Amino acid sequence: FFINQPDLYVYQIAERSNEEIDEMNILRSTMDCFADSIETLVQKMNFPANETYSIVDGKKSPKLTNGVSCRPFVKGDSIVYTVALASIIAKVTRDKIMCDDIHSRYPQYGFDSHYGYSTKEHIEAIHKYGASPVHRMSCKPVKGR
Repeated sequence: FFINQPDLYVYQIAERSNEEIDEMNILRSTMDCFADSIETLVQKMNFPANETYSIVDGKKSPKLTNGVSCRPFVKGDSIVYTVALASIIAKVTRDKIMCDDIHSRYPQYGFDSHYGYSTKEHIEAIHKYGASPVHRMSCKPVKGR
């Protein structure tokens, strides 16, 4: 299907809540999202699973249940164009959620400027206001608050 159309790309977004990430840990949550994205995309696009191959960025790959081959590729986002594309889509999607949705609910934390990354301003807001319901309690700056 796509071999004859190398400039055509499809993607699937998967998300996990802060509670799910705290419960599973960030690595398991990431693997879970990789698996959900790949398996959903294969099903939606009606790709033949035994002919589909996926690459994920990093040292580990998810366990897929649909027969699709998947391999990890360290620094894949700097070498494989489609992995770089996926990384950009993931970051832009996450930052948009943080800036638009989360910031509108918790403006005092300044999510529209730091997007939830561990900046000095973000840490100061956590010290001043405490952790919000969307903060991951397993993150070092929030632990024990």
